[in-house]
Amino acid sequence: MAADRIQVTRQGTHASVVVDGTEIPAQAILANSVTVDVDPGDIPSVRLTLIGAQVDVLNTIHTQEQESKTP
Repeated sequence: MAADRIQVTRQGTHASVVVDGTEIPAQAILANSVTVDVDPGDIPSVRLTLIGAQVDVLNTIHTQEQESKTP
């Protein structure tokens, strides 16, 4: 599902990004990693790299598959 609105404000090598009213913390966005594609024949998109002192990945796909197989 696409966001209703993405706002990118460039500030030199850094940028702020707001998605549907929620700002992504500027310190979490890697400098020079924000690219904005606005091809008139395509859906506009924003790509960026998020960084953190710690990154947790929670995999819920396996849990959902197990639950659907349980009688």
